[in-house]
Amino acid sequence: MGILALLAGVVPVLVPQALAFPYQANVSGHRVWSERPLDQAALERVLARTDELVSASPIALPAEPRRIFLTSGGWRWHWLTLSASVPGPFAISRRPTENIVINASDVAQDLVTTGAAVGGRRSLSSVIAHETAHGMLRRRYGMWIDLTAPQWLREGYCDYVAQESSLTPEQVAELEAKGIQHPALPYFHGRWEVAQMLAANGGSVDELFSGGGS
Repeated sequence: MGILALLAGVVPVLVPQALAFPYQANVSGHRVWSERPLDQAALERVLARTDELVSASPIALPAEPRRIFLTSGGWRWHWLTLSASVPGPFAISRRPTENIVINASDVAQDLVTTGAAVGGRRSLSSVIAHETAHGMLRRRYGMWIDLTAPQWLREGYCDYVAQESSLTPEQVAELEAKGIQHPALPYFHGRWEVAQMLAANGGSVDELFSGGGS
């Protein structure tokens, strides 16, 4: 019974489609599973924008198809992320499969929400681009990049690819004035630091990560 319980917990994490997502689509090589009916035209727009964002990265392959699981932020999300925290992140990309599992998603609105009062909304297209960038970093620099590179550099680069932050400059100023350590602050500052470093080094991502951000 212990083995069965372990399999019940682990298998869906490795093979999320085992949780019987009722809706599926295939767009430009991207496989998408969803808890809710999929608007094909809206999904195509979302993934076209994702592909445009990702393709601007010099470490992207000509195509970066992904397996994407859209949840409503309910039990499937908590099971697949092994987390009960609310609010949680916008998404996770699970290595080594690089499956992307996304929090409460609205394809028609190109939107992901986490329930956070501040910094709890981002475009779905940018969230997929962000998680795809994590996979690109692991492919190019190895799995250890998640442990050896500082958070601000990894997350900052992925937000740089996504061309979006979950906090506005005004929200950042207010949070910092109040001394609030919002979890999105390293992402926000990292994105702009990465942009400056890439502008200074001619856009070399390899050089950016060769020194671990030092």
